[in-house]
Amino acid sequence: MTSGEHVPRDSTEKAVDAVLETGADQPGGRDGRPADDPHAPHRNNLFRGLVDRAAAAEVSQERMRHLLDAVLSVASDLSLPDVLRRIVAAGCELSRARYGALDTFGQDGALVEFARAGGALPARAKAVLSLVTDRPLRLPAPADTDFSALAELTKPTSTGPADADRTDAAARAEPGRPEPGRTVPGRLAGVGSFLGVPIRARGEVFGNLYLAEKIGGCAFTQEDEDVVVALAAAAGMAIENARHYDLSRRRERWLRATTEVTAVLRTTAGEAEGLDLLVRRAREVPAAALAFVAGPSGPEHMLIRGVDGVLRDELSGLRLPIVESITGDVFSTGRPRVLTEVVEASATRSVATFHRLPQGIDALGPAMFVPMTAGQHTTGVLMVARGRGAARFDDDDLRMITDFATHAALAIEFADAQQDRQRLALYEERDRIARDLHDLVIQRLFAIGLGLHGLKRATGPDAAERLAGFTDEIDQTIREVRRSIFSLQQPANGPYSLRGEILRAISDATVSLGFEPTVRLEGPLDSVVPADVALDLIATLREALSNVVRHAGAGGVAVTVSVDRGATRLGLLVRDDGRGLPPSIRHRSGLANMVQRARRWRGDCEIDSPEPGGTRVDWAVPLPSAGTRGQEACE
Repeated sequence: MTSGEHVPRDSTEKAVDAVLETGADQPGGRDGRPADDPHAPHRNNLFRGLVDRAAAAEVSQERMRHLLDAVLSVASDLSLPDVLRRIVAAGCELSRARYGALDTFGQDGALVEFARAGGALPARAKAVLSLVTDRPLRLPAPADTDFSALAELTKPTSTGPADADRTDAAARAEPGRPEPGRTVPGRLAGVGSFLGVPIRARGEVFGNLYLAEKIGGCAFTQEDEDVVVALAAAAGMAIENARHYDLSRRRERWLRATTEVTAVLRTTAGEAEGLDLLVRRAREVPAAALAFVAGPSGPEHMLIRGVDGVLRDELSGLRLPIVESITGDVFSTGRPRVLTEVVEASATRSVATFHRLPQGIDALGPAMFVPMTAGQHTTGVLMVARGRGAARFDDDDLRMITDFATHAALAIEFADAQQDRQRLALYEERDRIARDLHDLVIQRLFAIGLGLHGLKRATGPDAAERLAGFTDEIDQTIREVRRSIFSLQQPANGPYSLRGEILRAISDATVSLGFEPTVRLEGPLDSVVPADVALDLIATLREALSNVVRHAGAGGVAVTVSVDRGATRLGLLVRDDGRGLPPSIRHRSGLANMVQRARRWRGDCEIDSPEPGGTRVDWAVPLPSAGTRGQEACE
């Protein structure tokens, strides 16, 4: 049988068996797969189906072998770009076409992959893409026609009723002589030989294979079309398998990133480290150019807290309005957004917000904005963007990054809850220590003090004086223990308390002073001092301690804050043992401010340097009566 003879059905079965056996004889399979490859039965069935199709079309034995080799080559690869290149190369080889191109479409119908062969120029590529159709199309034309004439095609051919039930049959037409039921635009008159075949999988067209300029200058034949249609059927399954494999690999990468980020965020190592890892993985996994995380900053703004990729310095710490930004919209609604162009969407959303963005933002293209939701609570927004002109994000990308963001949000919530539990345990331990000091230590010291006080009557004057000194020391110790008890009960980040603010002000000054001042707190400071008066008291205390640091050269400072028994007067006394205030600074603005704060509440402030040295600040203001405080509270 010569190469031009057609293949009967029994011969085609022998041919496919020979091809399959050839692949099986090679170590590890034709493509390096194990001998027990689970996909082998599927591929074998596919090959036999193609053989039946080609035999029915009376394809020659030689071309049948080439077709089977091409299908085996295409089916042996799971990398989508490689699969596309092999399909185009096989199509050119089987049809002897000089140029070939293949495009596939995403879920939204947009072009997502493109491959070509034959060194096609960009203009030729655009020309090929203009011939998108859902049926095979073959156009014989003079061989000397310039391929770039295809660029004039702007509309696909239209199919009439005669082709309604044809899924793979060719729609052949010659310029000026269209087939019944198909209209071929007159602009095809100058187009060279061309063959376009749709690629189907599961009944849907999701790509096209284009071949142009058959070598030798002749037109594509019916046999060319039959072979390419058979190849397209195998290509559809190969592309679908490659896409499934690519999707599984992407899911695997997202799962690894989720596990890694969640493990870091759930620790107490620090939120900043976790956010840095989060945005880095969110950018790397989908091969994006930029990723950032934004969280609420007040009721009206979003603050970008973590950035990775381009524009990192420009976007870090940027505040975006919730009402006029895409980030704020996603945060408010809890619904993700997928954009084809960041710049166009941002400018449409709000021109004012767009002008706040850095200049390099126009280099970004497709983007996803995903809410970080823990339960029913949205804690932030994760944004991922690719460069302009890059592949769009599809529904699978959105689902995977949404799961990633949700797990990250849950991990952050878990870490916050864990820190809250640790703080609660610490506060409970501090309360226990405070109770023990109050119930045991202070009571024992108080009993010892009473006992020593009673011994004064049974001893001589010298011993009585010494006992009185011991009693005073015990009283002072009791006051110090009580102050320690209060500092244990009042955490630094707890609710507002005047006592706590006083202790914080003194603690802040301790480092600058080089020693810890002694503190005495007397009376119901937290219950009777109005908030405005308390603010002026704290400001005066900080100014007085600052003066000691700058001018006194003191070795000790005593601070007394008291409310009298009738709760009618608040007093602050700060005294140091330093050099005293020089005359040149006794009228500086800080001292004047202390006096002004006292007079604001109809009080007084005296600042002097008594003998034998040091400085004394005596600040006192009257307190409103209980009735007046109740009225102010109601107002």
